[in-house]
Amino acid sequence: MNELIVRLVILTICIILLLAVLISVIAGGGEDEPASADIPAEAYYTEAYESVSETTSETEQVTVTTEVEVTSATTVSEENTEPSETSSSRTIITSRQRKDYDNNSVYIDMENILQLPELPVGCEITALTILLRHCGFDAEKTDLAKNYLPISWGNARYEDGKTYKDSFFDYFIGDPFGRGYGCFSGAIEKAANAYIADHGGGFTVKNISGSHPDVLYDYLAEGTPVLCWATDGMIEPEYYETWYDNETGEQLDWYLNEHCFVLAGFNMDADLVTLNDPMKGIIDYNINKFETRYDQMHRQAIVILPNEEHTETETAVGTEIASETEDTASETQNE
Repeated sequence: MNELIVRLVILTICIILLLAVLISVIAGGGEDEPASADIPAEAYYTEAYESVSETTSETEQVTVTTEVEVTSATTVSEENTEPSETSSSRTIITSRQRKDYDNNSVYIDMENILQLPELPVGCEITALTILLRHCGFDAEKTDLAKNYLPISWGNARYEDGKTYKDSFFDYFIGDPFGRGYGCFSGAIEKAANAYIADHGGGFTVKNISGSHPDVLYDYLAEGTPVLCWATDGMIEPEYYETWYDNETGEQLDWYLNEHCFVLAGFNMDADLVTLNDPMKGIIDYNINKFETRYDQMHRQAIVILPNEEHTETETAVGTEIASETEDTASETQNE
């Protein structure tokens, strides 16, 4: 009996020791688990998401930087983007310092005139005002719009299912002081000729519509700015209406976004043209986009050139003034 009790005690002790060893092994294995095992599942996925977000943000930042660099090369972005918070406070540039001439860059400094508020749809006659003032005339946009611009509301008639109206090549269709379609070079040529005739002459209005863009740049290189047509902001022209010319029967297609300004410069190295814009001020655009819109608006363009007699008179007057100045300086020195 005593022997049996001893065996049971020994067996119990062995069992206790075995259990202790097993508990120790289990406890030791738990200490080797990674710390993340103690993080709840939701927290783990949150950390992983934040890590991915940080990587994405870095990638987006690089992309944005690249876009800014590309956009800065062309002053006006070709894509339509949402206006920024500061866009509403943008300052319209109405003057710019004269640039130096070289083989690839030309800029002709001239006063900018904005069509608003008096002429909400009068970009063409305002651009002519800019050009005339550059030639030395004391032109006013409202005077030109009221007294010199040929205007018609269309004189619409209907024949054989077709609508006939006056041509926007010959008339401003509508009212530049209120609402209307607009006009092309023929109407502006008439207004310019009439105004110059009433104010002393000395200049010739030359309609160079149909000219290749290189011809416009040649005029600029010679110091002559060019009044021309494209679209507002260089956006794609949008078809609006078709009618037939009352006089010729020719089909006329009117597109929205038509816009007129004075081409004042170019920079071939930077692929830019500089426009004196009656709506936006002095502004640069990508030269390829400008040429595309110029083509789409029927390559309409006008220049105003001084007559030879006028140039000779200016030269004679300049020589006389210089001579008088020299005489005065000589007399002062002798005294």
